[in-house]
Amino acid sequence: MMTSWFGTRPAAHGSLVLAVTLVGCLCATSEAAKTKGVIKKLTYDPAAERVDLFDGIESEALDVKMIAKDSLGGHLLIENKTDQPLTVDMPESIVGVHVLAQIGGGGFGGGGGGLGGGGGGGQSTGGGTGGGGGIDSSGGGSGGQGFFSIPAEKKVMVPYKSVCLEHGKAEPRPSMTYKVVRTEVFTQDPALQELLKLVATGRIPSTVAQAAAWHLSDEISWEELSKLEYERIGVPNTPQFSYQELLAAKSLVSTAKGLAQQREANPEVDAPIRPRISRVNSVR
Repeated sequence: MMTSWFGTRPAAHGSLVLAVTLVGCLCATSEAAKTKGVIKKLTYDPAAERVDLFDGIESEALDVKMIAKDSLGGHLLIENKTDQPLTVDMPESIVGVHVLAQIGGGGFGGGGGGLGGGGGGGQSTGGGTGGGGGIDSSGGGSGGQGFFSIPAEKKVMVPYKSVCLEHGKAEPRPSMTYKVVRTEVFTQDPALQELLKLVATGRIPSTVAQAAAWHLSDEISWEELSKLEYERIGVPNTPQFSYQELLAAKSLVSTAKGLAQQREANPEVDAPIRPRISRVNSVR
């Protein structure tokens, strides 16, 4: 059923969903500095204590920075702040909320759900790491078991896939500051929560995923989505979503709603036991 959506169609580019086409030398240098010395090949240490990503953030054992390349994704820099190795269990999805620089402190740049409201700023972005790039004890890929280990006082880089969740706001870009939050904090819509888990797999064509996301997060009708266009100079505007893409997006939304109904009927599936840190000390 879902395999009909999966493909290699290139991502769309336009006025609302744009890939970053140019990054200045200063920005490129800054990004290189951020990732210097960062571990990019994920491994697994069976002796390391396990911790849920957000539990680790809340206990200050982990520090997580989201660097959004564009609306389609970016990477997470996850730092182990303790003096012992940790195995991080990744959630099925995450949301990045744009943090606005304001006098007296930062603020959330909007949100389509639990963090609702807000005026300007960049779009919130939702998706995930597709199971966290899970690895097995041999260090090879395991198809997304959703965990990996970080040595003491080290950082790892984990790529993520995403869609935008607030139509009309600025496109995510590396210079923006994003805060990673639990999906259920951002939105209480079960269908949108399930959709973001599907987006996180990286197997849904980007245009199909984006149309479905805006339909659920911004309540944009299918008719309105069909009228969205890329603005061109000197040539006619072109539709942002094709008829076939909107059909696939409708099917994707139906699947997300079906998954949400299944989860509601079996709530124990949505209540995993979260491992917590007990014997490690944060490095101050």
